[in-house]
Amino acid sequence: GKFMIFGMTGAETPSSALSLYKESSAVSIPVNRIAEAFAVLDPVIEENGKIIKEHPVLDLLRNPSPYYDDVLFLETIAKHYLVTNESEIIAIGNINRPPLELQPISPANVSIVEGNGGLAQSIDVSGNTLAGAFSLETKRNRARYLNGSLKELKQIRGFSTNGNSLLRGQSLLVPAAKEARQHILGNDHNVSLLEKGGRLSAVFHFEQDMNTDDFNETRDRVRDQYGGASKAGEIGVTAGSKMKISEMGVNNKDMDFAKLHAIAQQSIALQYKFPLPLITVAATTLNNYGESKLALYDDAVLPLADRVFGGLTSFLMPRFGLDPAKARITYDIDTITALAIRRNEELKLRKEIGVESDNEFRQLIGREAYDGGDIIYKPANLIPVGTDTDTDDLEPVIVRDQNDDD
Repeated sequence: GKFMIFGMTGAETPSSALSLYKESSAVSIPVNRIAEAFAVLDPVIEENGKIIKEHPVLDLLRNPSPYYDDVLFLETIAKHYLVTNESEIIAIGNINRPPLELQPISPANVSIVEGNGGLAQSIDVSGNTLAGAFSLETKRNRARYLNGSLKELKQIRGFSTNGNSLLRGQSLLVPAAKEARQHILGNDHNVSLLEKGGRLSAVFHFEQDMNTDDFNETRDRVRDQYGGASKAGEIGVTAGSKMKISEMGVNNKDMDFAKLHAIAQQSIALQYKFPLPLITVAATTLNNYGESKLALYDDAVLPLADRVFGGLTSFLMPRFGLDPAKARITYDIDTITALAIRRNEELKLRKEIGVESDNEFRQLIGREAYDGGDIIYKPANLIPVGTDTDTDDLEPVIVRDQNDDD
């Protein structure tokens, strides 16, 4: 049963990796926090350094299909990618035009057929959602996986030690699979003990031999009489000659669950670059909590956004007639609330340095320029170093406009 759930090594396949996510909170907590923070980012288009917030590509991402809103769509893609290091999306509609719908597909329902050169010759999708075979078509330096003329599949994948990363991604849980399984099986072990009263509490041994019917009847009577209403502690009943009762009130010390739980949490959090102060109270202080939220975006959320939006760029831009080398789907960092405090502090420091104009600052925060905002102002009381300020013979300085010919 564990082999069917976890696979040979625990996370080698998308199915086994997704099972670890489903069973272990040590896996699901960092994955959920990162994916949910990413899913609420508002996609924008950056073209030639200019941010565009209204475009048909963005309209599609805001309403990808009748079954997914924008947040659920991005969250699903993100969780698939974080758990399995790959994510598949199917676009519905004429393959030479903008898609009508976008549908995420579970990597567990995807199988790869390898072709020449180690490439994925075809990608097969099973299950009840958009099943079919998507064959590789290479044209104009662009690889596409098509199912007829109305469906196209995009695979966003990360690094893998297998197949030069040309077939599938390799889950980040592969090196942490033992910790994840340890966390799951430790929970199963301890819950089982708690459900049975914590430990084997007593053994009723009858030293006189009994036949099967007598033994079963005596065992059931003892359990009914001594087991309690909830049957909290399983009571062992054996057969012999005379009856002997032995107390077995020994605490369970075959594993230090608290330490193993913490080790599993830390190991998996480090795999996902998830700050420990956000996952365990023991590492949290008032000083590092705010910094940890910034680290969450810097180390986990924004790199995920770059990877996912990069995949969507190469997938969608050509179908909207845009060059992915010049226009890309990205995020507007100035709209991320968690980063606003740091941005404001940086702007304040740059203002104090005084090498930028008001219009340059307004451009940084997405505000329109105003007339006269390109002038850089300096305090009027600044004087050269070494000037004797105790004398009255300082020559007056006359400031003229550069355009003043008088």
